[in-house]
Amino acid sequence: MFEVTNSIHRRQEFFNWLQPRADLDIGIDDTTYFGFTENNKILACLLFSGYDGNNLFIHMAIEHPRVCQRKYIKLMFDYVFNKVNCHRATATLDENNKRIKKLVEGVGFKREGSVRDMVKRNNKFIDVAIYGMIKHECKWI
Repeated sequence: MFEVTNSIHRRQEFFNWLQPRADLDIGIDDTTYFGFTENNKILACLLFSGYDGNNLFIHMAIEHPRVCQRKYIKLMFDYVFNKVNCHRATATLDENNKRIKKLVEGVGFKREGSVRDMVKRNNKFIDVAIYGMIKHECKWI
């Protein structure tokens, strides 16, 4: 059975699952998440961090396309722009990950630039693309 959770009791489990997949270099404090499971197996995680009264960072890893349904995309943007009341959302991702770039562009994020050698993965530095969305640009809310 497919489930969505944001239980405080499972936050560490989802954080640990997401951390190596999304190159997280943050602590778990002041984060919240939506976790997606099927038969207790983690399929995806959306983690929100760095809220400063204006912006919220979105970190994600998705292992199954079922998570990309419209209702879950709406859930993410409703949380960011209506519940937290952010003006903008920011996503950073591996410059060479074409699959995730297609996903974030497909839901409406706009590329804002890149940072060279920002993340170290497997003893190699990688470039990171920065994407943003302003609340009035969001077609999901």
